[in-house]
Amino acid sequence: MNTRLLSIVLVVLFSFSNNIMANSLTDENEVKGIKFNHSDWSTILKKAAEEQKMVFIDCYTTWCGPCKMMAKNTFAQQEVGEFFNKNFINVKLDMEKEPGKSLKTILGVNAYPTLVVINAKQDIIHKAVGALQKEELLKFAAEALKGTGTLSSYHAKYKKEGVSNKKFVLEYLQKLEAANEKEQLTSVINRYFEQLEKKDLLEKENWNLLKKYVESIHNKAFQLVLNNQSEFIEVFGQKEVEDKVYFTFLREGNQLCDKKENGDFVLNQEKKKSFLNQLKKNKVRSKETIKAYSEMSTSRSIKDWGAYITKVSKYLKDGSIDKGAMSLYNYALPVERAVQDKELRAKVAEWCDMGMKIEGINPGFANAFQQLKSKLVEK
Repeated sequence: MNTRLLSIVLVVLFSFSNNIMANSLTDENEVKGIKFNHSDWSTILKKAAEEQKMVFIDCYTTWCGPCKMMAKNTFAQQEVGEFFNKNFINVKLDMEKEPGKSLKTILGVNAYPTLVVINAKQDIIHKAVGALQKEELLKFAAEALKGTGTLSSYHAKYKKEGVSNKKFVLEYLQKLEAANEKEQLTSVINRYFEQLEKKDLLEKENWNLLKKYVESIHNKAFQLVLNNQSEFIEVFGQKEVEDKVYFTFLREGNQLCDKKENGDFVLNQEKKKSFLNQLKKNKVRSKETIKAYSEMSTSRSIKDWGAYITKVSKYLKDGSIDKGAMSLYNYALPVERAVQDKELRAKVAEWCDMGMKIEGINPGFANAFQQLKSKLVEK
């Protein structure tokens, strides 16, 4: 065998050996962690029915940082892999591709990562949102297997018992929050507070619930606080009570638009009228600031960019809204993305100038303002 032919043979053998080793390592790593099934959806459900197993689903997107962190740091651990591979059929779904897109509503996914356990009939047994550590994930999986402490078990108990048991309500709210079930959480909290009187709200535990979960100015409990502020201030302090009133009105003012079927927003005049009436007749600090942010939010939602830019410029000038670096940048950023009109973009570039003139501004912020201004004026 000549030297050239021998060299070729050695290269081929070396490559073949490396491929075998690489495949071996890949297989070994897959065995250590969760082994995900990549079959089509109907096959997965059929397999779940035949093996009488539940399906664990990692609902992710390719751009989600916490999703990648879980895949690398949690799913790959041997203890996690052994438990899930034994007890579940494991699936990863990119929620921006099929079948993830079609299953998004069925699985109730609106944040990433969302971890869901379902049965073969696609009933949701358990759900959690966010990147879980090993211990948290194993606890979540154990709850699903036992059928106790699951989201579905709490749903069933709530349907039977309602809000009569405060301890259960507190636990249920925590489950709903962990699963990002905002609509159900709002329904439960409204029902819970509907039965309470003023004296009940003056209890620390109920006040803390109200602070955390009550987000509508029309909630009965919030109205009780609104109409009896002096009593609540005496118990919980002026700042705590006034902050709750202010931020609840601020949030309400930012949600006066309804979303249409095509995804666009339209101002709900009745909501606006009710909001302004409540703001006018009640004791609320910084009313003009709240109204200013509400008008800005409405203009932005309905994409009336001319009105939005005019209002922001006006309120920056008269001091109604915050002029901090983060706020100025966030006022300007959506305009750069959405508006083509050169004159409007030039007005917004002036907000970047304001940002760069802030005394002692962080160099990183100054650079960000400079880059944003360059984009605004270059078109």
